Amino acid sequence: MKKSYILILSLILAILSLSAVSAGLFGDDSGKITVDDLKIDDKGYGMYDVTCNLKADKEFNYLEMVVVFYDDSGAIIEKSPLVWNMNDVPKDQTIKVTGSAFINGDNTPAKAEVFIFDDSLESDLDKAIFNQTVEM
Repeated sequence: MKKSYILILSLILAILSLSAVSAGLFGDDSGKITVDDLKIDDKGYGMYDVTCNLKADKEFNYLEMVVVFYDDSGAIIEKSPLVWNMNDVPKDQTIKVTGSAFINGDNTPAKAEVFIFDDSLESDLDKAIFNQTVEM
């Protein structure tokens, strides 16, 4: 009798575990963000102000912005990490984003690409949840 209780309890736990894993694998909880009025302003001496309005359709624990600058031939001049970040991003609220990006050297960018990540350890640009090119 004791073995049958253990077997039934084990079976129930296995079914619940499988259900939880399946929900995680097939659910799309990646969330989306909307970015409006994205601007990059040259402040001189290699410093650029990056501003925009951001709105998330779900709560995010963390968001981070990275900017990659390109010259007129399309070559990368600089990857400016951690231009902006925020913890506990609320759902359905407009956030006024203001950040600073830097370029070393005398290169003048022709365009920049803005990336937003929801993981502070992510460095693969293809895994950004948002990206947009800004002509300069």
